[in-house]
Amino acid sequence: MKTLKEIYLECEDGNYIESSLYSAYRVKQGLRNDNGTGVKVGLTRICDVVGYRMVKNHKKPIDGQLIYRGYQISDLVRLAKQDEAIHGYEITAFLLIFGRLPKEDELKSFQFTIKHAFNVDLLWQKYQTTNLLNALQIEILKLFGTDEDPETDRLDLRMEKGLSILSSLPLFVFSVYSNQKITAYPLPAGGFAENILWMARNHKPYTQQEARVMDVLLMLHADHGGGNNSTFANVVISSTGTDIYSCISAAIGSLKGPKHGGAAGKVGLQTKLLLETITEETSDQELEELCEKILRREWGDGSGLIYGIGHAIYTKSDPRCQLIKEECRKLASEKGMSTVFETMNRFEKAAVATMKKVKNADVCANVDFYSGFAYAMLGIDQSLYVPLFAISRCAGWVAHHLENRQSNRKLIRPANIYVGEHHEIFEDSTPDPIPGEVEEVILIKA
Repeated sequence: MKTLKEIYLECEDGNYIESSLYSAYRVKQGLRNDNGTGVKVGLTRICDVVGYRMVKNHKKPIDGQLIYRGYQISDLVRLAKQDEAIHGYEITAFLLIFGRLPKEDELKSFQFTIKHAFNVDLLWQKYQTTNLLNALQIEILKLFGTDEDPETDRLDLRMEKGLSILSSLPLFVFSVYSNQKITAYPLPAGGFAENILWMARNHKPYTQQEARVMDVLLMLHADHGGGNNSTFANVVISSTGTDIYSCISAAIGSLKGPKHGGAAGKVGLQTKLLLETITEETSDQELEELCEKILRREWGDGSGLIYGIGHAIYTKSDPRCQLIKEECRKLASEKGMSTVFETMNRFEKAAVATMKKVKNADVCANVDFYSGFAYAMLGIDQSLYVPLFAISRCAGWVAHHLENRQSNRKLIRPANIYVGEHHEIFEDSTPDPIPGEVEEVILIKA
């Protein structure tokens, strides 16, 4: 007798859909247009991502822009660096959620809240799962059970719940990571980024530039428009009217995927391997040959991908990459690693040149390329890269959740076209044809 697993594998072909059918039925696979741009499915006032202009249905590369509530991310980073205090992420998160830059007293109130609105009563720091993202999902859903009114659709109350999630996430992450329950932020006078850096490195002292690097990383990852997969997953579920805990948990599930936030972990492994392999003596030609080996699946993890190179929207440059690259340059100088930085810089150029040469693709380095290098210089374990991404992106998720509940009240319900076979059990069971559609289907299948 066959097992169910054997039966499933035997029937596996029944789920296969030929790629040509998508164009035949005019279905935009992956919500992508034929020219590679994303299908417009919503409106937002929170964030915009610009990487090209459309000219006669073709992409024209331009310098990338990341815009939070109308402000260029480069300006927000510059604003944050005007103060000695490390609080750029708090300014950014406030801006995303409330829609404007905070006044001095508002910023202090917000800083206090996101360091004190946590709930760790039910925190269990040991899980059978080894993935911190799964543990985060569990902990967030447990917050639902401690909430006296979790289903409320009052926006102000949902906002408070969102801030509680944002406040709780770092304590969840580092409690599970360290196998020791952390019940409060360890640095009362420190900023959000400083507390995260302190916990991530097991209470190891840090320099001003190290804290600045962490702060900028959190700012750059705080949001990326409404079309990225985790934010869209959050918005889709928000449109049902369900609770905010379910929505943020779903977003984390999306971020975990290797094609989304999980790529940050891949970059970390690649960076580690690169730093063990290439040196200042490695020539530019040897670097390009190494990139070609990666594309041929002869080096690296065998995926054929150069992680941190290329982006779905940014074509000429990724503004996030440029900003964190500059902070990495300063940190490398501080740590006596300028030579290593220049080697990474040369590998970036070699990878871009190789992509053009081998695949005729105009690409740029994305934020992950130097994020992995930044985390490596900070001495942060690779397993924390994606959880740190989740912590920073939580601000954007909360903002988009609230915007959806306020303005986009329709249930998001896309449609699929059935392309499977039709079978008859009884002679009179064949459904009547749908007027106006039979001819089209027959023509397409032919």
